[in-house]
Amino acid sequence: MRLYLKGNYETSIYQACMEFPWKMWFKERKGVQVGFSYARDDDFYFSVSLDKFSSNDERWGVTDFKIGDNPWNSFKYEYLILDFEDSYESDEREKGNYLRIISTHLDILTVDKRAMYIMAIEVASAIDGQISEDDKETWLNIDEFKTKHAELLNLTYNESVDISLEEIKVMKAIADPIWEELDRKREEYIQIYGEVELDDDEEDE
Repeated sequence: MRLYLKGNYETSIYQACMEFPWKMWFKERKGVQVGFSYARDDDFYFSVSLDKFSSNDERWGVTDFKIGDNPWNSFKYEYLILDFEDSYESDEREKGNYLRIISTHLDILTVDKRAMYIMAIEVASAIDGQISEDDKETWLNIDEFKTKHAELLNLTYNESVDISLEEIKVMKAIADPIWEELDRKREEYIQIYGEVELDDDEEDE
């Protein structure tokens, strides 16, 4: 899945994004704070994934994620990645005009889809922006987006997990094709412009 956003990029979400997971999933459940994996920088990059472990929610501990040989090819891991649309393939040398949120898989569980939409709303609110679901063909303001997806957004975390546990039984974890496309564009970009040259300080890190 992917969503695009546009708005005022002069602001920053670097601090605020660490509170996004509280709204995307939960802040505290049964005395335990939400556990999530993340990476971020101060230029609208934020990658986040709910830790689907029993320490977060006892239901995940007894769920058959059909992991197989590679756990990353299962719904146990669903990263929601915010970045500028041209950043990945250019090694952050270019941005493009829009922000984009991409999921790991093409179709995602309700618990993650709800989280992705909330993430989009939080970012759009921060940048006074709009959201596109159709590859920038049409744009919705925040209220329009909330109204369109009210049924999903009105679910609680617990309700979305209950639905997701049923979805896991029938859905297949298929990687979003955009990742192959971005890897191909990255290779083409590097062939033209070369690898990023690191300075001495970066090489020492």
